[in-house]
Formats: sequence, C-alpha cells, structure tokens
Amino acid sequence: MEFLSLLSKNDPETLHKTLYERFLADWKGITPHELLELLHVKIEQALTFDELADRLNKKKKISVKLGIDPTGPDVHLGHLVPIMLLRQFQKAGHVVNLIIGDFTAMIGDPSGRNTQREALTSAQVAANKKTYLKQIGPYLDVKTARIHHNSKWLSKLTAKRILADLQMIPASSVLQREDFRTRLETGDPLSMAELLYSYLQGTDSVELVCDIEVGGRDQFLNLALGRDLMRVKGMEPQINLTTPVLEGTDGSGKKMSKSYGNYIALTMSAEDIFGKTMSIPDTLITPYFKAFADIRKTEISYLEELIRQNPLEMKKQLAQFMVAIATKKLKEALVQREAFEKKFSKKEFDVDLPTLVVAQGTVLFEALKQEKGVTKASNTELFRLFESGAVRVVDPIERALSVKDSLDAPCVIRVGKKLFLKIEIE
Repeated sequence: MEFLSLLSKNDPETLHKTLYERFLADWKGITPHELLELLHVKIEQALTFDELADRLNKKKKISVKLGIDPTGPDVHLGHLVPIMLLRQFQKAGHVVNLIIGDFTAMIGDPSGRNTQREALTSAQVAANKKTYLKQIGPYLDVKTARIHHNSKWLSKLTAKRILADLQMIPASSVLQREDFRTRLETGDPLSMAELLYSYLQGTDSVELVCDIEVGGRDQFLNLALGRDLMRVKGMEPQINLTTPVLEGTDGSGKKMSKSYGNYIALTMSAEDIFGKTMSIPDTLITPYFKAFADIRKTEISYLEELIRQNPLEMKKQLAQFMVAIATKKLKEALVQREAFEKKFSKKEFDVDLPTLVVAQGTVLFEALKQEKGVTKASNTELFRLFESGAVRVVDPIERALSVKDSLDAPCVIRVGKKLFLKIEIE
C-alpha cells in the first residue's frame, strides 16, 4: 500500500505519528487485497472471510451496518472497537449505515448477561442517545454515514408479521445460547422480550438489506440470526464480522465496562485518556493497537517485537496515538506525554494534588475507606489494591503499603496506577 508508509521504516519513538497519518490518510484507490490486510487485524470471526473477499472484489461499493443501543449516556473505548472496523470500510469508499437502536435499547441486549436488564423508558433512551453522534464523531465521519433509528420500522411491526417471521426461526437457534441456558438452569429471570431481541436485531438486517453487519464478539449469535432471517426471506444473506471484546484497563481480564470502573470514556479529557491508557498492563498493548490503529496483518510481528524490546515506550506511543485521534492534534499528544512524564516518571508532583489529612497513628486503609470521594473505590477494590502492592509511598522514599500500615510523616502516595495523594499528619 504505497500511500501508507511502512511501520518498519519509522523510528519506534514516532510510531504514533505514522499511525495518526494513516488515520487521516485518503484511502482512495485502495485495492480489495490491501483493504483485507487491514480488516483482518480487527476481525475476530467472519461468516465468512471467503464471502467477504468475493464481495469486495465483485462490487465497487458495498453496504455495511452496525447497530448501537443507547442504554447509557456515555460511549467508551469498548463500544468503539466495532466502530473502528466500520470506519475502515468508510475510508475505503463503502457505504456505512449506523443504526441507533432506540427501540431495542428499551429491551437491552441480553448477550453475555446473567441477569435481566432494568427496562428503559423511551425518555431515558432519548436522553442517552442525545450526544452519541457527537461522541463518535472524532472516529467516524457521521456526516457521510447513513444514520437510522430502528424504532422507525420496529415500532410498526404487527402481530401477523411477527408470527409469520417466528414460524421460520427454530427455537433452538435462540435457546442454544449459553447465557440463556445458564439463567434457565439457575432460575434467574429470562423475559420473552429478551428471547425476541435477536429477532428484532435480525429485522434490522431485513429492513436495510446490507452486505455486511459488524458487531462485537458477544453479538455473534444475534448477527447469525439476522443472516438466517435474510436467507429464509429469499435475500442474499449478509456477511457477519465480529471484533474482539476489549479488556478493561485494570488488568483483571474483565471486559471494559462502566460497572467495573475499568473504562476510558470518549468524553474524558486528553489528560485522562493518556493516563488511563498508560495504566493498562503490558499484555494489552498489542490488542489496543490492533483495535484502534490501522495496522496491516503483516506488520503485527514487527509491532510485537517493538513491544517486547521496550513495553514502556510502546505504551507511551499508544497513549499518544489515542490522544491524537481523540483531539485531532498531534501536539496535544506530546503535551500530555510531557505532562505525564513530569508528574509520574520524574516525581515532580503538582502542588494542587488532592490532600488527605490523617491523625497520627491512623491506619491508612481505614482512612481511605472513610474518604470514598478520594479514591472512588469500593472497600473490596481498595483492599485488592493494597494486597497487590498498588498502594505505595512514592515520595520521599518509595515503598509498598499494607492494609495495616499507618503513616507518621507527610508524604505522597500513589493509589493504583494514576491517583496520587498528599498525606498530611494532624
């Protein structure tokens, strides 16, 4: 791909700049083979890769869709992973359809859940979706994308239409889902609305008749039903592409989620985006690069070698790239790197660090438990941080703190990867 410079020809310390230039590059004239080299890195499962290659070769423009349910007001990086795949199709000149699931959000996607979601009202959904396009805007050209709201057709479904469609769908295609089987076995509630969620999402496919549907790994069965529904209705079935589920920043192995507190919201400041990216474990550097940057399949081994040689530098490159694409400013990425290194690496702490005043002899763990607004961590999370050595004195002499330790002199402590506190003694 001559119009995109090779990673191997660049200094590792400017990798973020090369990837940012790719992010902004004009992909006009990209060949199907070149596009597939980039798509392969972001795709975890495909039904099927052969069909994808065949359709890219046959048509000048193909139609791709992605559905997003506005079940909350904020979009985070975990939601962004399939959007970045959608963006690659858009960059290559294909037609992008973004479905705002204002109807399906009132049910909530049950995929991977062991409990029933609390039902949302139409007013709550309307409030949640209000800023969705603005949040997604830095990563996807929403002005040229075709924006749909699935309430337009789902709200008009008749009982006759629903029954006719359901007669063509085997019950086993829904009940085989592991998440549903688990809830039935444990006696946890499973509503009929949740059972019909896949059908409603499949109806989106029938209404728009797109060539490809994109979604996260946990959407695989929902997408499969859409493909089947199109087939039984005599349509050319869509190709299904799923992306990996993004692990959260805390290294626990759990997916990124607001409920786990391990997320990076798209609305966060450049400082927070940089700092939270720097907090991820080294094992996630490659998956994060693959999820958000445009990297060829043949370049992955080179990227992994750079990470092996200098994981700290490569994490900084990743953090700079994430700030650059969020703000559309390379200079801002450098500003945040310099501020981070000054504050964290060189231990030149700002005078406005939050301060915690404790009495002489007070056990620090107990003091932090009482000051919930300081750490924003639950008692269990705070205990885990102490036990893992993630609560430390960093100035004047660095050392780990246990849940039984008290402090008898002023100091600066670090709680987790990013939170620094000044401790003063009464």
